[in-house]
Amino acid sequence: MRWMTVPLFAGFVFGIFGMLAAGSVEYTLREFAAEGGVNRMIFVAVPGLFAMMFAMVIYQHAEKRITTVAQSLSRGILVALLTWISFSVLATWVWSPSNALRWFSTALIVSGIIGGGPMLIAALGAGGLVGWLIKRRQLHWIMTD
Repeated sequence: MRWMTVPLFAGFVFGIFGMLAAGSVEYTLREFAAEGGVNRMIFVAVPGLFAMMFAMVIYQHAEKRITTVAQSLSRGILVALLTWISFSVLATWVWSPSNALRWFSTALIVSGIIGGGPMLIAALGAGGLVGWLIKRRQLHWIMTD
């Protein structure tokens, strides 16, 4: 019996790593949330939730398509890029809903400078872990042959 699918497992792993990455810059995110007038936990939880959602989409059929850890790492980087862009859209909309497009590039730069390093490390860690487990077939309780 399959308890969960590989994309769901990847989503959980990326979600945990993403929230850890956001938690590492929580002080800065708290200040941004205060400026935007939203709860600080939204800014900490949302990057992890975005990473979880994108990982679930990107890791569809991964048990058949991923044969090396490098392939999983490239998918992890794609998850990080999509998470970064999505978070920047959210931050721009929170700070200035009427001029969101005008400030989007600034939000991309600021969020990349502040959270880019931790999010990249989280994406590489999660992508490497999921890829290594898929390659070694250690997810036999998830995958079918």
